[in-house]
Amino acid sequence: MSHNPGWNPPPYYGPPQWPPPPSQPHLYPPHLSGHPPPDQAAYPAVPAYPYYVPMMAVPVGMPPPPADQPNPTYITNYHYHGESSQAPPVGDPIQIVESSGDFDWIPTTSTTASHLNGKAVLGGHEGWDGSPLWVIRAWHNGDLIPGKLSVRHNSASIMFNGKEVPVQNIEVLCARPENLRWVPASNGSVPPGAIEGGRTGTGETLYVGRARYQLSVTPGKVHPSHKCCYIGFGGAEVSHRIYDVLCRIS
Repeated sequence: MSHNPGWNPPPYYGPPQWPPPPSQPHLYPPHLSGHPPPDQAAYPAVPAYPYYVPMMAVPVGMPPPPADQPNPTYITNYHYHGESSQAPPVGDPIQIVESSGDFDWIPTTSTTASHLNGKAVLGGHEGWDGSPLWVIRAWHNGDLIPGKLSVRHNSASIMFNGKEVPVQNIEVLCARPENLRWVPASNGSVPPGAIEGGRTGTGETLYVGRARYQLSVTPGKVHPSHKCCYIGFGGAEVSHRIYDVLCRIS
């Protein structure tokens, strides 16, 4: 036996509710407008998020390339193996203090004398490293005194009053090697053709000599009135009775 509960059943128990409500053409295509729309579930609206436009660099027109520049006018300070498409600059002429035809005394300094390499007279060598010693002379206390230059170490010295005296302003003896030779001598004597290297304040001539000492061959001065050759070694003036004298080949 059926029982009326006292409330109307839901619509799906009763007859269909036709016709459906008018279609909404803005929601469904026209060919489906005669059919019931699907159930529309209610969902919360999607929150709006801010939209960031990425920053992009605005292209900027580049300046036109510079016009062709002429070659630089500076000159390098060296010549590669002496090869150059241009002629090398002409340097200042070398000053000569004294010239005797086959040799010259050329003024320079102990730190800049290396430009005379190949012209300077080789007087000997250092005993501790074998470096060359050139023949030089310099003024000191009124005397013009022959001495030595270590061109590798930029150091020059002469002998005076028992000491080896460092000097900066010097004169380097330059000559062709075939024009000179070293001649053995002793006790203040000098052979014919001996090269005059300087003089004392009293006017006595000093000659270019050299002596062997502790593995070195060191140029110095022959002082005839002292009957010896003086060389500078280790800060001292060392005398030698046996020595060589630089002489001109006649």
